[in-house]
Amino acid sequence: MSPRPPHRQSARQVGHLFSPAFGLVAVLCLLPASALAVWRLGPSSPGLLEASAAEAPAASLLEAARAAEEQAGAAYSSGRYEEAWRAQQRSVVIHRQLVGQDPSQRQKLAASLHNLGVVLIRLGRKEEAVAPTEEALALYRAMAVANGRETSSAMERPLRNLMLLYFEGNRPQEALLLADELVRLHQILSPQDPALQAEQVDVLNLRASLLVALNRPQAALGDLDAAVAQGRQLLKLDPQNPGLQYGLAGSLVNVSQVADLLGNWAQALKPALEAEALLRQVARSQPQLIGDWAKALSRLGQAYARVGEPAQARAPLEESIDLLRLLARSGPAETLTVEMGGYQDDLAHALETLAGVQQQLHRPQESRAAAVEAMELYRALATVDPRYGKDVERTRAWLSSLPQGTLMRP
Repeated sequence: MSPRPPHRQSARQVGHLFSPAFGLVAVLCLLPASALAVWRLGPSSPGLLEASAAEAPAASLLEAARAAEEQAGAAYSSGRYEEAWRAQQRSVVIHRQLVGQDPSQRQKLAASLHNLGVVLIRLGRKEEAVAPTEEALALYRAMAVANGRETSSAMERPLRNLMLLYFEGNRPQEALLLADELVRLHQILSPQDPALQAEQVDVLNLRASLLVALNRPQAALGDLDAAVAQGRQLLKLDPQNPGLQYGLAGSLVNVSQVADLLGNWAQALKPALEAEALLRQVARSQPQLIGDWAKALSRLGQAYARVGEPAQARAPLEESIDLLRLLARSGPAETLTVEMGGYQDDLAHALETLAGVQQQLHRPQESRAAAVEAMELYRALATVDPRYGKDVERTRAWLSSLPQGTLMRP
């Protein structure tokens, strides 16, 4: 599944696989908003001032808004996010003035607010992104009601982003309410819109991750089973579609993860095997998915270890670690995963699992080496995020419990 252009990317994102900590994936996508035409910037456009349009006629305001949107889009697509933020702020100010003259312009204001929220998320200013995203969603809800509808497709992206912002802002119950609303939106609109049917798989996975975070894994498994069933149905209609293969694989990894969490270790192995095979195939032609394939390999190794098959667990874990080492050096995931630590987190977890596997295989030196490397990664992560302190302590305690004969050679 190829990445979309960032300023106008699709809501279907790369990378919704759970991390070991059941992280979510940020659906950081800007609303296409066909009502927002984009014009080429003229020489005077960069000098637009927010206050200069206060008393301007509607036609001038529309032209200024279009120029600001185009400037924001071009800057965002080029990675110039501060410039995109300033232009998007200008767009919001102008669209507010337009709404004051013509309330029918509310849809454009909502789209502009949503885009502002996305740029702020890209800048790491997630707390500031909440307000414009909330306002955008409120406008879309009001327009749906005014049109006699329960919901609208325009609400989908703001709902996703606000749900994730609430979750990261330690507001999980509010995030779950939005996830419920998002699932209902897809249930209502998917039968009329085939494009939304594939996205429904993502939505079910997102709600499942919230349910896990709220310690409701059995309810999460219900959503994931539904996601797998939907993914299989879609793949039957288009068997060679890499996006659909990826979506099914992600759901299967998550089923395996939650089954493991529930202690159903035997049931966790089969979906892990199927997911790894699917992602191995897809990653050959879609290199941006190598990170997700590496995570699936790690999950497969964990599943084998859980059912007492350390010899089977070792190979996928080592392959996963080789891939994750390369990815961790290249920086954070391009898919904007909302996971603590990105690939370093995944690498540490795979190494920690491998340490236990190597111990079961009576390879004490290799076991200790993997555990020490995992602990050092957790320690580095803890300097940025204190939540990793518990991982440092766990691996240190495990190392201390090993017989003295397993000490590494100098």
